[in-house]
Amino acid sequence: MPMVMIGVGPHKGSHTAVAIGPGEEPLGGIRVRACRSQATQLLGWAQAWPRRAWAVEGAAGLGCLLAQQLVAAGERVPGRAAEAGRPGAGAGGRGYEQERPE
Repeated sequence: MPMVMIGVGPHKGSHTAVAIGPGEEPLGGIRVRACRSQATQLLGWAQAWPRRAWAVEGAAGLGCLLAQQLVAAGERVPGRAAEAGRPGAGAGGRGYEQERPE
């Protein structure tokens, strides 16, 4: 089965996700309320695509919590999203200290 990319646009009250196939065709979409169960809801919906990766917009900002939840669940969240919220990982001045080479 080919890899599916799931793009997520986070907003204050909800998150919208769209699954894109290898030919860049839309495979499905969902909108979930931004709440504690957001990742659980998205993961339940995404079970249709076992080979998947997530692209969370604003992973160092508004999408930070969702990116962290997906990574904690063992999901592929490439790029900066996988490091969202970890100290020194490009948190972009969101209250985390940047690592400095010595």
